[in-house]
Amino acid sequence: MQTATSTNHLVVPELPARVVSIDVCFDNRRIWSLDLSAAPMPRDRRVPWPEPLLPYLKGRTELVIRDSGSGEEFERREVLFDAGPGRPEVVDDDGIPLAINKWGRLGKTLEDGNAGVQDRILDRSEEVIEHLRDMGLRPFVVGGTLLGAVREGALLPHDDDADIAYLSEHTNPVDVAREGFDVGHRLQALGYELVRHSATHMQLYFRDAAGTADHYVDVFTAFFTDDGCINQPFHVRGPFRREQMLPFSTVEISGRSFPAPADPEGWLVINYDENWRTPIPGYRLDTPKATVRRFQSWFGSFHFRRDFWNDWYTEYGEHADDDWATGRAWIMSRAEELGSPVILDLGGGSGILASTLAERLPDRRVISADFAHDATVLAARRAETAGFETEHINLYRTLSLAAPAQLGIDGSFDVVANHLFEQAGHLARANALRLMRMALRSGGTALATLYEQHAEDVSFRNPTTWHMDKLEVAREAKRLGLGCEFFEIPVPATNGELDRRPYGVRFTLTARPFPPQEDSMRQRIRRLFLRARPSTTREAVDTLTARVSELERELDEYRRDSLRVAELMDLAEQRFTPGQEAPSDASQKQS
Repeated sequence: MQTATSTNHLVVPELPARVVSIDVCFDNRRIWSLDLSAAPMPRDRRVPWPEPLLPYLKGRTELVIRDSGSGEEFERREVLFDAGPGRPEVVDDDGIPLAINKWGRLGKTLEDGNAGVQDRILDRSEEVIEHLRDMGLRPFVVGGTLLGAVREGALLPHDDDADIAYLSEHTNPVDVAREGFDVGHRLQALGYELVRHSATHMQLYFRDAAGTADHYVDVFTAFFTDDGCINQPFHVRGPFRREQMLPFSTVEISGRSFPAPADPEGWLVINYDENWRTPIPGYRLDTPKATVRRFQSWFGSFHFRRDFWNDWYTEYGEHADDDWATGRAWIMSRAEELGSPVILDLGGGSGILASTLAERLPDRRVISADFAHDATVLAARRAETAGFETEHINLYRTLSLAAPAQLGIDGSFDVVANHLFEQAGHLARANALRLMRMALRSGGTALATLYEQHAEDVSFRNPTTWHMDKLEVAREAKRLGLGCEFFEIPVPATNGELDRRPYGVRFTLTARPFPPQEDSMRQRIRRLFLRARPSTTREAVDTLTARVSELERELDEYRRDSLRVAELMDLAEQRFTPGQEAPSDASQKQS
């Protein structure tokens, strides 16, 4: 007997083999699309509802399941989620319909209910393209915008933005990254609100009168490399001839002309696959791991889990940091160790720790820093009456290491971090440790709190469930010339944090780290093969695989150095070019 659709799962009916994508509708309005080619259908045909939809599953609705491409219906029936009187309306506070987007989050789409948004996006796209041309660049449409133009002559109805790239003349990743930073500065100087996801991917926000994001325009860099590949981070990389790119062709979107690659179909094959003509609203880009590693090493990934934190602080508001009260109390219990004139709170969230520090130590300058926009907004609101400062600092950027200088700190300063380390990626942790090393060398103190045990419902999607054990902390700190003094944090038996085993860390300076002598790449490869000489073929393969993985990691570090060089050069140019100032919170908003 088939299990009925419930608030836990959707039961998908038997479908023809030709169907590759289905729309799920409530009362004839699409709220979710499933890409059936991405994962096999469970035997019982029960698919869990996306987590962002769960709060809306109340009352009853007419459930419709249809083919995304043809609109053919496979099921239409009344579904009862609970005994409530209403019908689920998946809309925002302004009544604009929302749907699960390609990132698994609820967002506005270009479908009915959002009046005039398609024209507004096209207006902004034309405007941005003209600005890029004025900068001497060669812009063209890519991604879903190009796909909609070629396949439908319109913007894709399930999309929520426009995708524009410019073709760089550079082939060296350092030059490409430097140019990307410069383009971002110029767009910000024109008044655009810019969120930088990497050196070569920026997102322009356009808000309505109430300040809510109405739509976006993504701006990417595209460039050729000497291996004959076209590259457009974060996803596109493949063989492409220059005559397939230039001179640009023209595509039509709702009667408007936009520049496109000379061979738009060839580009779409690289961007998606050979089946790009089939509508799959729930399509998820499957970027090869080698491409992900290459682009992230060359150009960074500055937004790791930022969307999660923006959603977290939007949902929980000023109570978003309540879960980490024990760590906050431990830091405050050691407040007498914080003797510097300035205290920098990394990962400060809504600013509650900074507020407490400012109240306890009114003669100090307390700065709450975070990379999530919504957290920073809450902190700024709290700071109006609590006597501390707020700053946007993105630890995934090398630029974050300039924060003390940009904040005007010219003496000793302290750094605190309440449950930052276990909830951040390794690149952000390394920069946080470097800032703590700066603080210690200035004569200050560095304190942090962490969980040693993950949450029972741990998941990669939810950083609040992560953990980091003491050995790992000590190992990462040692690489940067830091020592660790660990402290157990007592937790009442009734406190939910007891099973997470919270602990505190007081960092100290140790011997200055000396990196191992670097060998040439030729020596590394030669040594790799010389070491891969075990007695059996199987052992040889296993050993060679391990050595190749080791070499890949080393290559990633070399590539990452190119990004660091580009960021430092960008910082120097901004600081020392006459008439320009170094990037600040105002000019690097959400960068």
